Amino acid sequence: MPHPESRLCTALAHGSAIVGLPLATGQIRIYYEGNVVGAQNLTRYRDKAAQAAGRMLHGYPAGYPTRAREDVDSREVLEIGVIDAKTLHIEILTDATDLSWWIEGDDLIDLGLIQPAG
Repeated sequence: MPHPESRLCTALAHGSAIVGLPLATGQIRIYYEGNVVGAQNLTRYRDKAAQAAGRMLHGYPAGYPTRAREDVDSREVLEIGVIDAKTLHIEILTDATDLSWWIEGDDLIDLGLIQPAG
């Protein structure tokens, strides 16, 4: 996810899923999905992450040709977890309280990071 002081916080749609790999230059090549068009199959954070990962892995290492890709300074993003390239299973390694400013509560519940109220 973007660092809270990164320009990505305003450049990307709020709640966008970001995946990336380090480059030899020290930058990170990110692929992101914010579902700005409102696609029904990309409403959950996990679905957006899978879409972004699919772009990154398509024709690896070149990736899918898309506007939703950028090479950024490593200080602009925070690693919050890992996604399995074969199963697209997401493992979040960061506490939910550190994610809630970017990832919606329903998605934190879906990812098993918090319990539903009640």
